[in-house]
Amino acid sequence: MKRIEVDPSDVRVVQAQTRSYTSSQPTGGAPLPFLRRHRAKFALALAIIELFALGFGPGNLLQQWLLLLAIAFGAVFLQVVLGRYLPYNLRQLTWIFALTQALVALFPIFLGVGVVIIVILLVFAVLAGLALLLGDRR
Repeated sequence: MKRIEVDPSDVRVVQAQTRSYTSSQPTGGAPLPFLRRHRAKFALALAIIELFALGFGPGNLLQQWLLLLAIAFGAVFLQVVLGRYLPYNLRQLTWIFALTQALVALFPIFLGVGVVIIVILLVFAVLAGLALLLGDRR
């Protein structure tokens, strides 16, 4: 077997070709880069609006939440699987929709964990107060 040694300073790139299976990002002037820069803010705002609509709307909250969980799973799955093959603007919109649905579906879990943490902190505060009361020997 022959071994070829090449000095890196002698290597010149004559033509570089790249292959991309995704759509290219638009350049300047269009509102689309604005959408990409602010998509997380849009998703959060839409999630808050949807949570208010869900909270004040009629119906069973558990059934609505389970339906939203299924929609969120589908939206995130489609974004992950098909997102790179979509045109740029549609990819940004589906990303916003998927994140919005995921935030809305996960909100009860975040709320539950937050309540548990607050309850644990309150229990520790009560125990600390009890220890101070029992330790007072005046």
